[in-house]
Amino acid sequence: MKRRNVIFSALAVTLSATMALAGCGGSGSSNSSNQTLKVFYQKTDGFKAFDIIAQKQKAVFEKAHPGVKVELQPVSAQESDYKTKLSLAQRSSETAPDVIYQDSDSLQADVDAGYLLNMQKYVDKWEDWKQFTPTAKNIGKGKDGFYGVPISTDTRVIWYNRQIFQKAGIAVPWQPKNWDEILQAARTIKKNVPGVIPMNMFVGTAVGEGTTMQSFDELLWGTGLGDNALSDRKTGKWVVGSKGFSDSLKFLKTIYDEKLTPEASEEFDPNIGTKISTELLPQGKMAMTVDGSWMPQTWVTKGSAGEWPQAREVMGIANFPTQHGQKPGFTTAAGGWNISISAKSQKPDLAFDFIKLLTSKESTIEFLTSSGNSTVRKDVAEDARYKNINPFMEDLSTSIQYAHFRPTVAEYTKISSEIQKATEKIATGTSAEEAAKAYDEAVIDIAGKDMTVTEK
Repeated sequence: MKRRNVIFSALAVTLSATMALAGCGGSGSSNSSNQTLKVFYQKTDGFKAFDIIAQKQKAVFEKAHPGVKVELQPVSAQESDYKTKLSLAQRSSETAPDVIYQDSDSLQADVDAGYLLNMQKYVDKWEDWKQFTPTAKNIGKGKDGFYGVPISTDTRVIWYNRQIFQKAGIAVPWQPKNWDEILQAARTIKKNVPGVIPMNMFVGTAVGEGTTMQSFDELLWGTGLGDNALSDRKTGKWVVGSKGFSDSLKFLKTIYDEKLTPEASEEFDPNIGTKISTELLPQGKMAMTVDGSWMPQTWVTKGSAGEWPQAREVMGIANFPTQHGQKPGFTTAAGGWNISISAKSQKPDLAFDFIKLLTSKESTIEFLTSSGNSTVRKDVAEDARYKNINPFMEDLSTSIQYAHFRPTVAEYTKISSEIQKATEKIATGTSAEEAAKAYDEAVIDIAGKDMTVTEK
């Protein structure tokens, strides 16, 4: 299985870029001599998608804007550290970038801190904005307008090794109908295929939002309150005293107490996700993991550390079931990353011009080809190049209908951190009840008692 590259001529790129820039017409475009546009983004061994399009569009942009230099500022850090470095950079006018690539969970917190510019006036006049789906637009929406243009979204599924399942005597294709069937499969693998780690679900603070999104939310949103399990969507109040929360912790505690997962010390390594995708799964040392729709890109990218030509034949995909198989049957946490403009930028028109290039149809296809994420643009979804990005794309498309999105409020990042702490506690011996109680107390401290509601 080889990575399918998106190929198009330099002439087409230049032409489409020039047309996109011409459509903006902001003052930044006409008054742009001797200026520097700073672009801040994440780049790691496992994630180079943004750097690929940033490098390409830098050349296009500088050619169209004589006298303007695009200064790319890639940050080599995993998610939690990246967010910390971005937050530090935004505090000062001297270090604040103009264009920012960030996870949507930080959006409202950064808006409230005064870090991001309201982009409503820009997107309202942007012809391409109609190509973004309504759900996708909400990824970049704050309380009073749009503060980010989304470039991708994603879902989470159970990735499982067909060969290990068959060796354990489990029929494939495999699709668990409830949590108990996941546990049953993991226990069967432990018994019948010794030496293989049965499963993985992230815990702890080391992988940051990865624990919340790839692990805990898969469980929580599949409990009785469904989409309202974390917060009441109508009132915005955070749920405490939740049976679903305790049940989710109990599930994680079960798989750790029964040694169905990597050791806690391994789980607390911020690079555990990379190790799983590039070593444990390809080497047949792990049977299944709950992770994102981007996973295949590690395997199909030619020359990458995790290149795995046999992945399509070996790996299977299962949707994550609700707790008891209740409707709608499955669940997934969906996220997304935005490209935003710093509120401290003195060149917002130029910044939006560059964002338009980065999120154009062609650039989006190239980004998704490298990242493996799902598109937020309707025209990209209909393009054959997108459909052929990786051989798992069609299977992954079934999960989006079960998607739940994180609350886009300032308190979310702090509450997500408390979720991570709760999972870390149960992996190191604390009872689910104690961890849930500590979480409830922390949520009340963060949001205020009047912004919490007790599950009845």
